[in-house]
Amino acid sequence: MKVIKINSALKGLKKINDEIRYADCFKEEQFTSGLIAFRPHKNSNPKQINHDDKDVVCHIPKGTPHDFAAGKNGELVLFYSLITTRG
Repeated sequence: MKVIKINSALKGLKKINDEIRYADCFKEEQFTSGLIAFRPHKNSNPKQINHDDKDVVCHIPKGTPHDFAAGKNGELVLFYSLITTRG
């Protein structure tokens, strides 16, 4: 079993842009899970995320545009799971 210490993992997040950082904690051929953090951002990007090949565990079906954003007072941290689907 792999144990992840959240505070340590948050320090090692990789920067995607000024707003979003992430780290994969577990990765297999059809399954990835990890942490993603959203910092408050004055001018949030209206572009939404769209996974063509993955369903998001919070029941966002593949191909559905979506976005997450931090509130003005703090960072939003999510534990995510991505499951690769076929066809």
